[in-house]
Amino acid sequence: GGRAARARVAEASTGGDASAPVIVGMGSAGVDYLASIAAFPEPDAKLRTDSFEVQGGGNCGNALTATARLGCRPRILTKLSDDGAGKAIVDEFEADGVDTSAIVIEKGASSPFTYIIVDRAGATRTCIHTPGPAFAEDEIDDDAIVTLLTGASLAYFDGRLTEVAIKVASKAREMGIPVLVEGERIRDNLETLLRLGDHVCTSAGYPRDATGEETTETAMVAMLAELPRAKTLVTTLGSRGAVMVARVDDVLEETTTTTTTLRELVGSLEAEAKAKETKENGDAAAVPLPAVPATSATVYLADAGADAATKLGPVRVTFAPAAAMRAEQIADTTGAGDSFIGSFCFGVATGMALPAAMRLGAYVAARKCTALGARPGLPRRDTVPEELFLEAE
Repeated sequence: GGRAARARVAEASTGGDASAPVIVGMGSAGVDYLASIAAFPEPDAKLRTDSFEVQGGGNCGNALTATARLGCRPRILTKLSDDGAGKAIVDEFEADGVDTSAIVIEKGASSPFTYIIVDRAGATRTCIHTPGPAFAEDEIDDDAIVTLLTGASLAYFDGRLTEVAIKVASKAREMGIPVLVEGERIRDNLETLLRLGDHVCTSAGYPRDATGEETTETAMVAMLAELPRAKTLVTTLGSRGAVMVARVDDVLEETTTTTTTLRELVGSLEAEAKAKETKENGDAAAVPLPAVPATSATVYLADAGADAATKLGPVRVTFAPAAAMRAEQIADTTGAGDSFIGSFCFGVATGMALPAAMRLGAYVAARKCTALGARPGLPRRDTVPEELFLEAE
């Protein structure tokens, strides 16, 4: 219950502690070359950067770094080369306490890297990615996968390197380890990987792209209806916050469950959560605490039709608002979604109530946005307000 979960969260926060939960992550890690400029250039323009940074990136790498700073013991599986970039990626992970012993190295190739243009006027970021070496499933054997997964509280997959990811996720399920899969954009074999997830996290656009539905809400309902194993689907909506649809398996026979639409619910839950937002904040410069998420009663969702409503079954919906930041607090949004997912992984691995994990994610994402790049702003556990780790009573 709540007390045991709080004890696990407290243990996780001691950092480098042998009892801290292990999270295995598989997916992308690379180097980001970040140029911050006043405004996005016209074609053929020459302009100067306001600031330039070289740092680790990649969805999985960023999310695992967030979990390490919150006090978990992450292990990463990815593929790099023995070039300078590859060495820099590994060194940065090790400095943050991410276990790199499972990384596969291909000699003489090029490690993945991304050019990121951060346009301050439009608050946009434009990414130009060069992938690393291909990762074939015969490059890692079953024994190595079992070693990687042994003792893990969660296995997280960012949706890349899917051929190997499917093999690792299948083994995690066999070993009874919860699986969290991210859907950011359509990729080969990602649908197969998503079907292995106990928890699925997506970008705002992914459900629409995957289902062809017009609205995010209808697409979420249609998507989760076709993922019978998934207990939850969490979709991030940028500066609005995030929505979770969670299947309910303990509906009492005598309770009458209403049928509504996710679209209506999200609107009313967002208003309810925002109404509880505290306006005053002791330190004007500090990142404000996100509002407490609002969760619905148990409902059936009719957005995608009767068939989908039946397949989906009874659910509860949670809306977790983003932190209400002022424009001048936001330096860069690169990796905000990764920091949210890393925090959600921390919550699953430590047994937090999932709405509380979403609120923690909103706070960590806001802190991340105060610095240029995906990782420098990620907070360490002792700088995160204690109340974010306590479940709402």
